[in-house]
Amino acid sequence: MKDETWLIVDTETNGLFQPVYVVEIAAQKMCGWEPVGDPFQMLLNHEVPIDPGAEAVHGYSREYLRLHGEDPRRAHQAFHDYAGELPIVAYNLAFDWGRVLAPEYRRLGVPVSGTKGFCAMTLARRVIEETPNHRLETLKQHFRLGDERSHRGLNDVKTTVRLFQQVFRDRLEPAGIVGFETVAKFSKRTPLSRCRQELRR
Repeated sequence: MKDETWLIVDTETNGLFQPVYVVEIAAQKMCGWEPVGDPFQMLLNHEVPIDPGAEAVHGYSREYLRLHGEDPRRAHQAFHDYAGELPIVAYNLAFDWGRVLAPEYRRLGVPVSGTKGFCAMTLARRVIEETPNHRLETLKQHFRLGDERSHRGLNDVKTTVRLFQQVFRDRLEPAGIVGFETVAKFSKRTPLSRCRQELRR
């Protein structure tokens, strides 16, 4: 990753069906493979129902968000101040960016925070072949990346940071896959078997 600055982001939401509302945004600035400064984390109170399935996953009830959540526009402004225009990497970018953040920016009429980077999960599919699947929880357990509760935004950001440092870095750098754009392109290359073969060499 050299010395480029970028951002790992995770969101938790009120559910999976549109319109999707953000109930937590968490992020960590990165320089190369290393975290820089404090992470970002805020809870948002949209005053919308929380799907029981979503609440069972992340544990944020409507009542909890009323007590601890911030006004959504204020929260997004704080995130914008943190993220600027840095490229965003998420573990399932299609969801966090495409189905959650971008629609919410439009709905609230707030500035876009960050720019679309690449998906850490599609990168994992090209780098990791010894696990039965590429869910973040599976990789967390297999590589012993921490014991915090999963499906909390900040905890999942910390797990993703460790995944980059302890797994991706060790497998990509020896193959000469360094630099943000180079890693981003590798995350989209096909076929997967050729990507894995390249890393094995």
